[in-house]
Amino acid sequence: GYASDITRTFPANGRFSPAQRELYDIVLAAQQAAIDATRAGVSFEAPHDAAVRVLAQGLLDTGIVDRTKFGSVEDVIAERAYSRFYMHRTGHWIGMDVHDCGDYRERTALPDASGALPWRTLRPSMALTIEPGLYVRAAPDVPEQYWNIGIRIEDDAIVTEDGCVLITRDVPVEADAIEAL
Repeated sequence: GYASDITRTFPANGRFSPAQRELYDIVLAAQQAAIDATRAGVSFEAPHDAAVRVLAQGLLDTGIVDRTKFGSVEDVIAERAYSRFYMHRTGHWIGMDVHDCGDYRERTALPDASGALPWRTLRPSMALTIEPGLYVRAAPDVPEQYWNIGIRIEDDAIVTEDGCVLITRDVPVEADAIEAL
């Protein structure tokens, strides 16, 4: 009676183009960074921050984000230049519903200087998704080989004391495994 949520991006013809594969590998690395950051005692924001850092580097490396305008990953993150290509969070709660109820912020804590409440701290047995993505629309300032490519990789995780357990990895996730399938 519990819900789950999973996404895999499969190339329509069964083979990734070089540009699709490049972006897929960036998203997969971002997901791994988020998985590595998911454990008891960290904030709900920690996996998102880890994924955004990898995505921002990938956007710079591919030229999707112009290095002459944003010289570093820190610049891309500070100015939210990635948000044009990654406009959602890295996860959400799962449980009785696909987007289960529960606060993402500590409602009883004091707000910070900007008025924001701190992110909720992950605890063992919490269930959440880990789902980074990149979505590149055609635009004159984006290299054409990346136009109209969208990638999302999503798995479900159970938080443990020292990490997390992925409960949806029976579905292939590596690009080579997807092509083989």
